[in-house]
Amino acid sequence: MIEIEVFGIRDEEPIGVCSCGGSCGSSSQKTMGEMFEELNHFIMQSDLVEKVQVRFLDVLEDDLSGYDTAHMMFKTGYALPLVAIEGKVCFNGGISNSRIYEEIRNKIV
Repeated sequence: MIEIEVFGIRDEEPIGVCSCGGSCGSSSQKTMGEMFEELNHFIMQSDLVEKVQVRFLDVLEDDLSGYDTAHMMFKTGYALPLVAIEGKVCFNGGISNSRIYEEIRNKIV
């Protein structure tokens, strides 16, 4: 099972531009929690539903022990949300369902 972890602040909107430079369309007026819920719904409706587990970790409320890379990136100023796939942070500043989907498909094939 491939793990996707989204690190963010559930009730806040992302600040700044996502790691793709804003071309992915994730720069909307949604909270990080709402963006996560959309990603989770997208995955549940896709052909990856049996292969992927999605989880949200609130950087202010949840224990980040064991997530050293994401914790360090957050502390050094990388824009939230951070999206990690299999423990590696791949995206920051936004959640692009299509880009995450493509990244996972590349790992499966």
